[in-house]
Amino acid sequence: MNIDQEKIETILSQLGYSLTDKGSYWQTNAIYRDGDNRTALQIWKDTGIWRDFVANTGYMPFKKLLALSAKDNDVEVDQLIKDLENNEISDFERKPIQKMQVDQFFDHDEVETLLPHYKFYNNKAISDCTLKLYNAGFSMSGKMNGRFVFPVYDENAKVIGITGRHLLWKSTSSISKWKHIGKKASWIYPINLKVNGESKFQNAVETKKEIVLIEGVGDSLALSEQNIYNHLVIFGLEISSKQIAYLMSQNLNKITISTNNDSEKISNRGLEAAIKIYLKLTNFFDASKLEIRLPLSKDFSEMLENGISIDKWTNKRVNRISQIEYIIKYLYNNKDKNSSSKIEILKNYKEQLDAERNSICQ
Repeated sequence: MNIDQEKIETILSQLGYSLTDKGSYWQTNAIYRDGDNRTALQIWKDTGIWRDFVANTGYMPFKKLLALSAKDNDVEVDQLIKDLENNEISDFERKPIQKMQVDQFFDHDEVETLLPHYKFYNNKAISDCTLKLYNAGFSMSGKMNGRFVFPVYDENAKVIGITGRHLLWKSTSSISKWKHIGKKASWIYPINLKVNGESKFQNAVETKKEIVLIEGVGDSLALSEQNIYNHLVIFGLEISSKQIAYLMSQNLNKITISTNNDSEKISNRGLEAAIKIYLKLTNFFDASKLEIRLPLSKDFSEMLENGISIDKWTNKRVNRISQIEYIIKYLYNNKDKNSSSKIEILKNYKEQLDAERNSICQ
């Protein structure tokens, strides 16, 4: 499709894309998925063909970017493409395409009415000081009634989500243990928690140049209680593109994947999730910066309750060669279209580790 370069630029600007000129292409953040990494999208000037390196989309047509960036309306997108091919964009300029829905904002009054009933978490060895750092409290009304609630903030200190643990939950309960309201995939938590404009969590990441990836808020509380603030909650078993974009924006030397350790179950879902996250991150980081280090109990919260020192986990030696061999074996047993390239990357890294070990032994 032959589209005038100036018209592509006009359209992208109208959609809210801030373009950085790179000669034959532009770089920008992926607004269509609320991304904030300014180098994630590469868009060619002469055709509009684009690629999202963070989401690993491959090369896509310009029409696809329009469809993703605009509110679902195929007729409007099709008409826009037709106008472009005819070098007409007057209708578009008069009526800009509506952007996709962005993060929902919550009334701060909802957060301010949370009650400091900390006994439940105090019994789990979490101090009042830590709970106050999270601006957390008990809710007695609304959708989070009966839950201990943790507000989720964006980088501008606006509440974009809330997550809550029901205090009466049991394994036999019909109610859910945790309830999330908001777009989890865009949560960078607890990094955006700030006191007097400063984030203890972000400062720790920048100082240590390391980060620990964990499943849930309980893990976060347990780590913070033990002065480990350089961590990121992924809220489940998968890491989102926005969370990856955040990792890429930091000058990290090490990323430790610490999903739950379900070793007592038939299938260790936490370990399987850790491997998948590890493999996904190899698209963006050198394997030497990645490691899997599961908690010594089911999770960090259970470790804290059981009195297992975090130092025991921190100082536990990770045999990287054995870990790489295990992941390669996993890839052979669970082949997909990217397995061959991943296996090659890991084999090369293993050879490097073997050579380093042999040089030390000589």
